[in-house]
Amino acid sequence: MLKRSFPLLVLVIFLLPLIPLSSSQGALGVNINCGSNPVMNVHPLNYEPVELVCTIENTSLAEETIEISAEFEGGNTVQIQGASDEYTVPSGETEEFTITFLGDTKIPSSSSFDFEIMATVIKGQGFDIPEFLQTNSSISGKLEIGTYGIVELLISDKSTRSLEPSGEVTINLQFTNRGNDQDKVEVRIKNQVELENLGFIFPQSTFIAETLAIDATSPVREVVINAPADVSEKISVNIQFEASSSNDDNAALSEISIPLSVETSGSSGTLSGLSEDSQDDMILYGSIAAGAILFFILIGVITRSIKKKPSKNDITSGTIELPDSDEDFDDLDNLFEDLDDLEDLDDLDDLDEVLEDLDDLLDDFE
Repeated sequence: MLKRSFPLLVLVIFLLPLIPLSSSQGALGVNINCGSNPVMNVHPLNYEPVELVCTIENTSLAEETIEISAEFEGGNTVQIQGASDEYTVPSGETEEFTITFLGDTKIPSSSSFDFEIMATVIKGQGFDIPEFLQTNSSISGKLEIGTYGIVELLISDKSTRSLEPSGEVTINLQFTNRGNDQDKVEVRIKNQVELENLGFIFPQSTFIAETLAIDATSPVREVVINAPADVSEKISVNIQFEASSSNDDNAALSEISIPLSVETSGSSGTLSGLSEDSQDDMILYGSIAAGAILFFILIGVITRSIKKKPSKNDITSGTIELPDSDEDFDDLDNLFEDLDDLEDLDDLDDLDEVLEDLDDLLDDFE
């Protein structure tokens, strides 16, 4: 009888690890826990993959081989790595593993991606467990997209604004939301206190704000600036605009500086107060006019000489007497010297003298 029961005893010993015990502590089992929901930074300059650390625990009295799998639908936008592996865990022990999420930049912060991580016991004490007898544990979570802010300040005309005392100038600007969520973009004058200390006045508000959708641009906004009324010496200063994001305190500011120039109070309205560029223009126009007059004088001289050319009969009749024209040529030389001096004109009186000499020369030719 003992011989017949011995094979049955051996079979029971081999199958014992596969038979669930009445005590839950002895049955094959696994627990899985993961950290809080991951948040991915998709900023185009600061993007980083995000990791999720999970832990599996063997709750049975036997050594287990635990398989990790995941359900995740990130499509081509986000991928998951590290969620398909096997770990052999002794009884009562734990094992950590890391799941990595990778994705594109500039994903809108309103997006999120659900996932489920599953741990399944596929072996006990080295023996394969039929699928219908396998036990598992799972945990669900959500991959979230972090919000970032990027603002872009736009001023098309960055040239110097020249003002007279008490003069007014208007600067047009726009701003764009380049972040991944709706954002309230704010624009300020960074050095407003400095400008006000110099006497500049801002009759309208210097603070501009508007809530913009992703990639939206604001309408054209105006900033009006009044120059100081009393200016003892020329003022050259920059007005500094800065735009910021309300969503992201770490977002870089978008800054633009526009030069301002204010002339002194006594430098406007008089001939002596003409700018250096205006004087250069007067000299240039005077030179062009004098050159044109000189051209017509030369044409007149040539025409006159042609008209006075002796006929063929006069040439054969005797000696040709040339007129004494030294005085005329001396006057012409004086005119050229006066034209050379145009580059050194200091005032309009010098130009008048040149024109008088030109009139005298024309009288000599009549």
